Amino acid sequence: MTLPRITLVFTGGTIDSIGEDRLDLAWYYEKGERLGPGELVARVPEVARVAEVEEVPFRRLAGGAITPADWLQLLARLNERLQQPVQGAVVTHGTNTLEETAYFLNLTLKTDKPVVVVGAMRPSSGISADGDLNLLNAIRVAAQPASGGRGVLVLLNDTIHAARDVTKTNTFRVQTFASPDSGPLGYADSDGRVIFYRSTTRKHTTAAEFNLTGRETLPRVDVVVTYAGADGALIDAAVAAGAEGIVSAGSGAGRPTPLEDEAIDRARQRGVLVCQASRVGSGRVARSPRLRRRGIVTADNLQPWKARILLMLALTRTRDPDQVQAMFEEY
Repeated sequence: MTLPRITLVFTGGTIDSIGEDRLDLAWYYEKGERLGPGELVARVPEVARVAEVEEVPFRRLAGGAITPADWLQLLARLNERLQQPVQGAVVTHGTNTLEETAYFLNLTLKTDKPVVVVGAMRPSSGISADGDLNLLNAIRVAAQPASGGRGVLVLLNDTIHAARDVTKTNTFRVQTFASPDSGPLGYADSDGRVIFYRSTTRKHTTAAEFNLTGRETLPRVDVVVTYAGADGALIDAAVAAGAEGIVSAGSGAGRPTPLEDEAIDRARQRGVLVCQASRVGSGRVARSPRLRRRGIVTADNLQPWKARILLMLALTRTRDPDQVQAMFEEY
């Protein structure tokens, strides 16, 4: 029987990191050592039962080191590979920003083929490392025709999430990834089956309007998190640094301080597009009549860092707040 072909792109992170010893589950990143090409797949010979895997070179980075320039290059690499006769793709990634890369790809990849982003919470050298099974399960999911057309997927701890909804919720635990408002899409279960229970209703991949072909940069968008007594200095600083957009991560249902509100209005007067999000972690931010009059967009239930990505992409299309708001309600 012919096995499905899967493209595998390693971008780094904990999954291929090597610590000092088997109990180094926390400081391994300071060592800066990684498995070499082919070594992670070689640790999981069961992959050969599931798919024919082709590793595609890419730079290895810690999750916190990846930039929008890296996203653009990764996007180009994946779009090129997914035009070949492959079933799908798996991308390994550091968990700290995994959800951001996954959501960026979810909005920009032009494919219906399965794309699964996977990571690990324990290094490859650690006792009870989770990366081997996560990698195998990600390949299993990418090899399933039923995984296609669902947008970019995230797989850790046997659980399949939509890139739009998933977020990291704990610093160390292997069950850290969750989709707070909607729950997972399905599971790569212990009996070897991949089972889906729901689909996302938001636009993605081939239905998305964002075309980044030929772009080498994206508009600068900064995130400013509120706190008691915040005076708006960080918003003014973002404008001075050249931000074309700002995501305000307000308290509660999206509330900045009064002085931050004044700074937001100054930013709007300078032509900076502002999206109001919440620091809470789940729930919608609704667009009130006053926010509409001020030309401020709201993030729906996107976490601030994901709202940043959508705002960056929106700014490649328009600067009209109402048109951008429509995107936040569609994606």
